[in-house]
Amino acid sequence: MFFISWGSRGAISEVGPAGLRHCLRCDQDSWFTKMVAYRVRHIYWIFRWVTERVPYMICGNCGAEHSADEGDYDSPETKGAISKWDRLGWAIGAGGIGALIATGSVAMAFDKAANQTEIATPRIGDVYETNLAKLVTKPEAPVMFGAMRVVKVSATEVELEVSNTYYTDSRGVERDMREGKTADESYYGGNHLNVPKASLEKMYADGAVTDVSR
Repeated sequence: MFFISWGSRGAISEVGPAGLRHCLRCDQDSWFTKMVAYRVRHIYWIFRWVTERVPYMICGNCGAEHSADEGDYDSPETKGAISKWDRLGWAIGAGGIGALIATGSVAMAFDKAANQTEIATPRIGDVYETNLAKLVTKPEAPVMFGAMRVVKVSATEVELEVSNTYYTDSRGVERDMREGKTADESYYGGNHLNVPKASLEKMYADGAVTDVSR
């Protein structure tokens, strides 16, 4: 019998010093450090690829997290801070077409399983890639890909804030998620949606929610 070992893990790496800055949380000037959080998916811990990359900064005085500078998302320093083994592990299997096909199939299966788990256990800060057209009675367009972010979780209900823009192609919101734009407060308008926890799973099954970023 043949078994496939696959999974994922989150990791954090230090990028480097961010200079002297003012922290809004502790109201002190202190030396900040640039960091990057990312998720690595794997098969047999040999085939690896990074699926999410979120740079940020931390205050050296109180440890508060702050948004990264605009140029940090795709800077060579941010990318280079991620372990080379995590970034390039996929290349080990590049010579095997059959292995690549299996990797893609397993990755899709893992993504679906991970999404279902994260939908069932929502956390503040989760971002849902959403086809907003499926959530309104009279949508502006047949397809409206945007984002919803979890801002509050109770025992029975989840409060979501809705993005103030949408795309007719999922690649638009996926790009925004990769670049960290969906972590910015200005990405969302004033519309909030309160959804029973039980309804989130149905929204995912119906295709209203298509992906989860945690």
